[in-house]
Amino acid sequence: MTTDLKGLPVSTASSDALAAYERGTDLFLRWRGGALEALETAARCDPRFALPHCTRAHIAWRMGRVDIAREASRQAMALSDGVRHERERLHAHAVDAMQRGESATAFDLLGRIAAEHPTDRLAVRIAGLNCITQGNYRAGVDIARRSLEADPGEPQFQTMLGFFLEQSGRVDEGLEMSQRSLAQDPTNLYTYHAVGHGHQARGDYRESLETFERAASLERYPHVLWHLAEMQAILGHERMTREYWASSTPPLPLHERIELVWRLEVLRHAPTDDAIWHDLARQGEQLLPDGDALTTWMRHWIALAMARSGNWEGAAREIERLRRLPEGVESGHWSTLGVSLLEGELAIVRGDAAAAIRLMAPGVEQIHTLGGGSREQKDIFRDVFLELHCRLGHAQQVIALAQDRLLANPYHVPSLAALVWAYAHEGNAALHRHACRQLVQRAEQAGLASDAPEVLAARQALQSAD
Repeated sequence: MTTDLKGLPVSTASSDALAAYERGTDLFLRWRGGALEALETAARCDPRFALPHCTRAHIAWRMGRVDIAREASRQAMALSDGVRHERERLHAHAVDAMQRGESATAFDLLGRIAAEHPTDRLAVRIAGLNCITQGNYRAGVDIARRSLEADPGEPQFQTMLGFFLEQSGRVDEGLEMSQRSLAQDPTNLYTYHAVGHGHQARGDYRESLETFERAASLERYPHVLWHLAEMQAILGHERMTREYWASSTPPLPLHERIELVWRLEVLRHAPTDDAIWHDLARQGEQLLPDGDALTTWMRHWIALAMARSGNWEGAAREIERLRRLPEGVESGHWSTLGVSLLEGELAIVRGDAAAAIRLMAPGVEQIHTLGGGSREQKDIFRDVFLELHCRLGHAQQVIALAQDRLLANPYHVPSLAALVWAYAHEGNAALHRHACRQLVQRAEQAGLASDAPEVLAARQALQSAD
């Protein structure tokens, strides 16, 4: 009986096919290029080996390459009756369910594989991705721990555990685990990503930037590039953010480009030309017919771009689609909390900040139960909510929200700037000076742009007080 590197039986007798399959799987799991090509080689070496087709389908779905995913799914199912092992057959049925748009069934099958075969790295990884989709980070911790018990030295399982611990709020513990994994595999972009998340969660922006920059120097993986662009946006480096947005090679995914220009427009007060919004919306509308390849997170940003470009009917259809999703964890609470956030953003586009606050409040209050993106990705909703309260002059609400954020991240510059505004609004000169001093000091430590308006205003206020 032939087995893979983890001792799991596989339905091929070809050592070349197995080696190419292992290489393709490893490249995908480590966020390195060449995975699809290696899996194609595996399929050529043994045309009856179903697993390379299954893995190609999984990767292509993640890439949004519907054409490749559907063809690979078809080939996997054509071979499924001939496979010798139930685990491989379940993989084939999972990609077939995904191809039919039955994602819940697909994730159930992959979860079953991960539970019965905790060293199946592909099934474990995708089961973990589903935990992110559902906002169920504790389940991700459980999956990673179970796999680590079965294979204590596997960097992927260490990274998963580190990431999900951080996402569950156990930031220091998670970062330590991810750093331990990176020491074992220092060319693993997936692990760099988890380490960068851990630094960002603590407000160690310089460390986070350096981590993502080291990863990008190894290979320009799109999501790593997005993290660099978003970090520059948070730190007020608008020109650098727009360079990543406009000319990144490879280009950033559409939904991540939309999120960046929205962040710049709403939070950095840097308007984007309407023609750019129309182009983003047009690209999104072209993707929607293949909606099964899009996550709810992706569709959220496409809906926002449609509204920002004036396509209110398209945005309304996406809201209705969200409402039809199952309630609770299965949809990551997007049928309720996610709808309220999107409707609040549409109110911002209309210029109704009061309605936006009312609509977004439930989602922001329960933000860590919402699925879709990571905690750091979802922070944009909290940042926008804080900005809206500032716009409407709600000083006490601003103080409460900002202080809550600063407990977890003392270098969260938007919250420091909000406190400066709130204490000035209330006429509290002593607290205003203190907040200005903290903003200037921590902004410098975090790497905020020296010409950021909030820092310049705080410095001026301190000079005037002296």
